[in-house]
Amino acid sequence: MRCALELCDEHGFDGWTLDDLAERAEVSRRTVFNYFDGKAAVVLGPEPDVSDAARDTFVAQGPTGRLLSDILVLADEVFADHAPDPDTVALHRRVIIQDPQLVTLVHDRFESVTERFVDYVQQREGTSYDADRARLLIRLLMSVFDTAVDRLRTEPTRPFSELFAEAVDDARSVLTD
Repeated sequence: MRCALELCDEHGFDGWTLDDLAERAEVSRRTVFNYFDGKAAVVLGPEPDVSDAARDTFVAQGPTGRLLSDILVLADEVFADHAPDPDTVALHRRVIIQDPQLVTLVHDRFESVTERFVDYVQQREGTSYDADRARLLIRLLMSVFDTAVDRLRTEPTRPFSELFAEAVDDARSVLTD
């Protein structure tokens, strides 16, 4: 992924091929395709996902019985294995902002992830918790995540989980003032 980001930074999203990526990463083209479905997948990285067990626990009103607390547990699972590196975050943002095609792809990914987590919330809470409200909750959490990523750039030695928890606390404070 880092090599793909560097190629985007140097040549734009359309300015390189998967053959160029394989050469840069010193792997075969076949290896690239074993891990990624195409250029967008390698540049954007894996979609956030949770285990079936964590999702099932969440949908069954667990682990705490409080929606926000429980969705934060899901978020912790997503971030546990994918703690962002500050240099890669900066490169990723620069590459995306420079390319309208990547902005569109990121937006599409954002909407896809949002809808998946909205579905989890609605499975858990039932029809009384409408999709618009669930979507707002997920989008707010993604904004909190973005705040934690911003903090990572200025405090690169702190664990991302700590920065995320701090951003959640700040969001709670802002929303209850």
